[in-house]
Amino acid sequence: VQLQDGNARPYGLGDLQERMGKLAGSKQDLSARMAFSEEEKLKISKDLVDLQIETNKMKEQYETENFELKNMILALENRVKELELRSEKVTGERDALQERLRALESGRKELADEYIILKSNYLALGKELDREVRQAAAFALMFLT
Repeated sequence: VQLQDGNARPYGLGDLQERMGKLAGSKQDLSARMAFSEEEKLKISKDLVDLQIETNKMKEQYETENFELKNMILALENRVKELELRSEKVTGERDALQERLRALESGRKELADEYIILKSNYLALGKELDREVRQAAAFALMFLT
């Protein structure tokens, strides 16, 4: 009977109180762990939000720098096209001026050749005039004497 009575009541009052104490302690531990877990979740959530903010700032900075670089590239490409057009214009002007210079040089050479011919004709005529003046003077002396 005592054995059956012992089997029927496996725990005594002390055992129950001990188990209740453990359950209460375990409940407090669980509450503390849950509170700690909530704090950790909040901290992780805050860190995640901070990370997202930082990521968005970096993304915005990247987009801004990318936009500025693209604008700079377009400005430089426009400048290159302007310089190419100026170069073509200057090349055309240079070619025209070289052609004009060739024509002027050719004209100068023709004028120099003509000047030489005229000068030699002038010198020849001067010599002939001197000869005729001497002959006329000699002839005049002959008539006067």
